[in-house]
Amino acid sequence: MRTPGIVSSGWWVAAAAGLLSLVIVAVLILPIFTNRREGAVVSPAFDLRNPLVPRELIVSAMARDALQVLVEPATIGPEEIERFNREERGKLLVPHDRVIGVHINGQARAYPLRVMRWHEVVNDVVGGQAVAVTYSPLCDSVVVFSREVGDAVLELGVSGLLYNSNPLLYDRTQGPPTSPLWTQLDGRAVAGPDPSSQPELSPRLTTLTTWEYWREKHPETDILAQIPEMKKLYKRDPYHSYFGSDLLRFPVDPLPPGNHALKERLVVVAVDGVNVDLSLSKLAAQAGENSGTTQVDVLGLPLKIDFDTDLGVAAVTPLEMPERLQSVRYAFWFAWYAMNHSQKGTIPGIISAAN
Repeated sequence: MRTPGIVSSGWWVAAAAGLLSLVIVAVLILPIFTNRREGAVVSPAFDLRNPLVPRELIVSAMARDALQVLVEPATIGPEEIERFNREERGKLLVPHDRVIGVHINGQARAYPLRVMRWHEVVNDVVGGQAVAVTYSPLCDSVVVFSREVGDAVLELGVSGLLYNSNPLLYDRTQGPPTSPLWTQLDGRAVAGPDPSSQPELSPRLTTLTTWEYWREKHPETDILAQIPEMKKLYKRDPYHSYFGSDLLRFPVDPLPPGNHALKERLVVVAVDGVNVDLSLSKLAAQAGENSGTTQVDVLGLPLKIDFDTDLGVAAVTPLEMPERLQSVRYAFWFAWYAMNHSQKGTIPGIISAAN
C-alpha cells in the first residue's frame, strides 16, 4: 500500500519538473525557431547573419571559451626549467620542443606549444607592447597580433567557431554578439556586426623554433609557466595522429590543387606589405648539403632561414634592412591556401608550395 503523503509529494515533484521543462523549451528552443523563420543564422552567441565568407564553412567546434585563454600569465626563467627537469619525473621542456618566440624592445619570451595547444590564445604584454600570441593545432598556425586597435586594447578569446578549420577569435572586452569574429591566421573580420567595417588585426614578427635554438639566441628569455592544475593535460598530445595524416576534421574549401601534401608546413613572411609563403620542404631541397640553413631573396630582401622540416620550425632573420620584414607567420599549406588564394597582397614565393 502506498502512503498518501508520498504519492502527493511525488506528484508535485513531477509537476514541477514538467513545468521547468516547458520553461526551458520556451526560453531556449523557441527563439531558435524564431530566428530560423526570420532567416537569421542560428548561433548561441555571435552575430552570424551577414558573414563575408560562405556560412556553411563556419562551424562550431566547441563552446565559447571552452579553452582557458590566458591573460598576462606567470612566467619562469630557464634556470627553473633546468631545476624542474632535474628534480621532477617529467620534463617541462626539452631541447627539441617547439616554442613560439616573441622578442620586443629587448624582452624575449617563449611559449611552448605543449602548453599553447590547450589554450590557443595568450593575451600578454612583452617589451611594453600588448600582444596576443595565438596557435591553432588544426592548422599548425602561429600568429602573434598586436592587441592595440585604435584607442582600444583588445583581449582576444576563443569563440568556439571555425572558418576553413581555422579558429575565429573575438574580443572579450566586448563579448558576443557585439564583437567581430576575426580569423586566427590572417586577422580578417569575417562575421559579427557589419564585419566589412571592422579593422584587421595586425600580425607581428614571431619565431616558431625549438627551445634549444631560442634559448641559444636569447639566453635571457623567460617562458610561459604551466597552470599547475593542467600539468597532466600538457603531457598529452591529442593531435598526434592528426599531424601524421592528410585527413581534415572540419570542412575546408577550396583545397589547394596539385600533389603537395595538405599539411606541408609553410613560413609566411610579409615584406613591404606583401605576403610570400615559403615551403619548408622546398627550403630543404634548396639548402642541399647545408640542410638546416639556407638563404633566400624575397622581393630584394635577403633572409637567412634556420629550419627543421621534421619538427616543422623555421627562424627567419633579415640580413639587411630589417624594417622591411613586417611579420612572420606559420601554417599548414591547406589552411594558407584556403584563406589566401584570392587575397590581394599575397604572392607565392620562389619556393612556395604553390609552385
